[in-house]
Amino acid sequence: MSQMSTATQRDAKETPATLVEASQLVFLNPEKLRFMRHGATLRLTIEEDRSFPKVGVLRGFPLSDRNHFFSIRDSENNEIGLIVNPTELSAEDQKLIEDDLERRYFVPSLKRIVSAKERFGTVDWTVETDRGLCRFTTQNLRENVQRPAAGRIILNDVDGNRYDIRNVDELNRESQELLFRHL
Repeated sequence: MSQMSTATQRDAKETPATLVEASQLVFLNPEKLRFMRHGATLRLTIEEDRSFPKVGVLRGFPLSDRNHFFSIRDSENNEIGLIVNPTELSAEDQKLIEDDLERRYFVPSLKRIVSAKERFGTVDWTVETDRGLCRFTTQNLRENVQRPAAGRIILNDVDGNRYDIRNVDELNRESQELLFRHL
């Protein structure tokens, strides 16, 4: 019994340290960072420290502060650290990060639904977006539709791309009918 309570006490003492360590933010020094592109892969070298053959960049606050607090993640999606102010990076590194963010946060705004056809549990959509005409397929719309605000709908396709309908009321009547027929 005393062994059990000793082990429990030891675990209780170790757990907070682990949680504290896990919650520590690592701020990256922009002067020591070097990004490179290898094909579609973004790589990072931190001078006098280590290199990461594949990294991703996420915005810490994508809606309220798009230009600060970039989280750099490794291939396992573990956070390497934060870049507070990316304008402190070299112009080349800023461009590489901007390209990566553009690819990650590519969300066309849907303007009109040209057609939507259901087949075998999927829906094939042809839509007009702010980036031109687009075709995509969705399945299981109950799980692949987000409603972040009243009147706003985001459709997720089978490839993980998102299509934003910022205001359903701004769609023409035919587009609304096609949309609600399949939701």
